Amino acid sequence: MILVNGEPEGRVSPLDRGLLLGDGLFETLRVRQGRPQLWAYHWARLTRGLGHLGFPEIGETEVLDEIARVATLPACMVRLTVTRGEGPRGYAPPAAPALTRIVSAGPALDDAAPTERESLSLGWAAVPIGVNPALAGLKHTSRLEHVMARRSWQPGWDEAILHDALGRVVSATQGNLWLREGRTLLTPPVDQSGIAGTRRAWVLEHAERFGFEVIEAYPDPARIERADALYVSNARIGMTPAVLSEGDKRGPAWQDDPLYSMGIALHEAD
Repeated sequence: MILVNGEPEGRVSPLDRGLLLGDGLFETLRVRQGRPQLWAYHWARLTRGLGHLGFPEIGETEVLDEIARVATLPACMVRLTVTRGEGPRGYAPPAAPALTRIVSAGPALDDAAPTERESLSLGWAAVPIGVNPALAGLKHTSRLEHVMARRSWQPGWDEAILHDALGRVVSATQGNLWLREGRTLLTPPVDQSGIAGTRRAWVLEHAERFGFEVIEAYPDPARIERADALYVSNARIGMTPAVLSEGDKRGPAWQDDPLYSMGIALHEAD
């Protein structure tokens, strides 16, 4: 089912700024038994983005009701998209936008805990993404850079490491990147480019409880190769181990991994 402004199989205007200009935000949600996982983190990111882009507020209760209406399977992936709606020609936004809200759902093809998955094969994306502090961290709908990066993947890759226009490693193509060095977790900052992921936010908040220190820094390729373990996190896969596609000597996923208990807790978190 797809809801447009709460209406089943509703229509999006061909003049919608989300379609014409990528003027919108979205959230990708894992929903179990009608309940979106880590909803507080998703809602906080969405409302922060709405305010940053100058969108009017939307009602949380109404959005949750629409998510429940489309999430008819025991385990679903739901996409919530909010655009600025219709506007005049040109870039200038309307003074009083009437937002378009689109909620759609599909099956969660793999609801297994990350600890039950094999390691992702991680390549190096050939296409850089831009540096833009004004949009960094937001999950906005202008994702053409990531589309181009995804096109650069080679056969056999499950993911790829992204760098920015300054050559700094910033993330994976479809999630946040993590390095484990002993009891320290390193993840690139998201104040210049990239997305402030909800699983990333959860780990930043809860890592200390599991005995880990987290630092935000740009790792160079040598540091990535030396790390005890690599992980990619997003709403679909939680926090899943990864290995470089070529020459990686790290062992099987989660073998004697001190992050195991935190990976389980993240998978089960509300």
